[in-house]
Amino acid sequence: MRVEVSPGAVGLVRELGGRLWVWAARPRVCCWGTPAYMHAATERPPDLSGFGLVSHAGVEIWFRAPAGRVPDVLEIGLRGRRRPRVEAYWDGCRIAL
Repeated sequence: MRVEVSPGAVGLVRELGGRLWVWAARPRVCCWGTPAYMHAATERPPDLSGFGLVSHAGVEIWFRAPAGRVPDVLEIGLRGRRRPRVEAYWDGCRIAL
């Protein structure tokens, strides 16, 4: 798995503690077959475990692979101007493929 992090995302994660947790999850209340969406947070999710450390340019990225699958490229980017937030992409998609 190759990890690509935008400079803006690196800066924001460093400001917020230097750690980022990334995982894929399906919505809790929805239909069967709904895809798993990528999530990213600068604080550890309290109800999830099984994260593995992936280091990148001074930022700790903790990734939880769904069912042991990993993307070819895990992309971390920054979204929003007024309230910037970090987002994760599985091979360029917000959906885990």
